[in-house]
Amino acid sequence: MIREISLDEPAVSTPKNPGIELRGVLLPLQATSLLLPNVTVVEVIGFREEDPVENAPGWLRGLVTWNQRRIPVISFEYFVHQEAADAGYRARIALCHNITGDPRLPYIGILCKSIPRLARVNDQTVAEVQFQEIAPQMTLKHIIYNGEDAWIPDMEKLADECAKIVFPVV
Repeated sequence: MIREISLDEPAVSTPKNPGIELRGVLLPLQATSLLLPNVTVVEVIGFREEDPVENAPGWLRGLVTWNQRRIPVISFEYFVHQEAADAGYRARIALCHNITGDPRLPYIGILCKSIPRLARVNDQTVAEVQFQEIAPQMTLKHIIYNGEDAWIPDMEKLADECAKIVFPVV
């Protein structure tokens, strides 16, 4: 049975609106994961060495070429205070849409330790972790997804910071 959903109803599962779920993608990092909406991830490519960016912060690994575009690749562990390990043989780069719409930088790459996996996001699979202090830079939420530690990144802020570094104002 398909049920109509009003735009006034929340897009999450509630007693009034049971069973609503979103499709997501879990990007595995070294000791945690990132949870993104499924539509954010354009493609997952095998790891390739990045070209360094001069004077880049520690989280920006460098640039890779994909479909004749230069894509910044980031190591998200930097923002959640975890040590980023070297990319192993199973490493992948998740290419994500830049949600700011900046035509100079349509995609951002996030280094993953292995192949991302699909996630069903609903009130049974996700619990928010309350921050004891200020949320880490570039994050929106700290969550537990099916018993696993995960973060929801602030993709807009991340894209803005990447653009400032890759396309500095002179």
